[in-house]
Amino acid sequence: MKRERIFKEFYLIAIVLAVFGFFTCSSDDSNDDSSGAADVTADEVIAESFFNTSSLVSYEKVDCTMEDGSSGDCYKLVFTSNPVENGPYCPETINDIGGLGIYDGTTNAGFQVMKADLFNAMEADGYDIVDDEGNIYTDDFASGPVNQDYSYCLEAAPNDNLLLTFLIPATPVLASSNNTISTVELIGVSVDGVPINGDPPSVANPGNEIEGNIPSLDPCGGHHDPAGYYHWHFVPETMNQVLEANGIEDVSCTLIDQVSDTKLIGFAKDGFPIYAYEVEPTDLDDCGGRTAVTSDYPDGVYHYVASNTEAPNVPKCLKGVSANNNFSYQ
Repeated sequence: MKRERIFKEFYLIAIVLAVFGFFTCSSDDSNDDSSGAADVTADEVIAESFFNTSSLVSYEKVDCTMEDGSSGDCYKLVFTSNPVENGPYCPETINDIGGLGIYDGTTNAGFQVMKADLFNAMEADGYDIVDDEGNIYTDDFASGPVNQDYSYCLEAAPNDNLLLTFLIPATPVLASSNNTISTVELIGVSVDGVPINGDPPSVANPGNEIEGNIPSLDPCGGHHDPAGYYHWHFVPETMNQVLEANGIEDVSCTLIDQVSDTKLIGFAKDGFPIYAYEVEPTDLDDCGGRTAVTSDYPDGVYHYVASNTEAPNVPKCLKGVSANNNFSYQ
């Protein structure tokens, strides 16, 4: 089972119009306000001030090689692991309420709460995940070997001593084609330093190497990697809208403030910002992006927008070229 898994200079408006003309654009955004804009200098569009100083360890510009073989400058961002509150995950018993899961089995498949309905469905599909007393078999990846005769709710133990390193292009460059995000693939990093990944694996997703075990997510859509660092498979700032859209009432995201207007939440690994909107725009492109004025970018910027309804709600594809070795930890 697999256990491991930011413009050298500001674009002038003319360049934005030329390069991003094929994107659906907006010269103004009623949800955005240029007041209180971040202090972004000409060579610092991904400003250090965007990030949480309590978890950002270092911020520097370095030489990097891109995935298309070209050379360029990248921001090297180093963060401490697990900078946000998180949980809960697996319920202790079948009568308890835990976090969230995505199940692709035959019975009662879909995005749902970790509770009796899910575990009964897994039992009906042949997964032995509940013992005779109603307890849920749980694996934290740290307590030693598990009995391979059982299936497990996965709840990896945290490791708060890790350092996470991200390489983000200083000047985003459009790729020749979209990068469609695969399951668990890194999408980018939040302003707190939390990795943002693609779809979480599911117990019955062919080829995912889960082998009958189901990963648990907390109500904000994140969990710990087996290595111990917390990461998101959802953009949590619109999570409660996603839960409502999917008919989920048992849990809610209470540990991350929900967006009340428009908020910069992070950067994709290709260098474009990621935003959460209280009201999702209607002019998004095929990757869920748009060019518009924001309070952080008063001259406009192309950015990805978190969905308020889809589960997961992260971008499905990226437009730009990413750096080689764009994420590592130690």
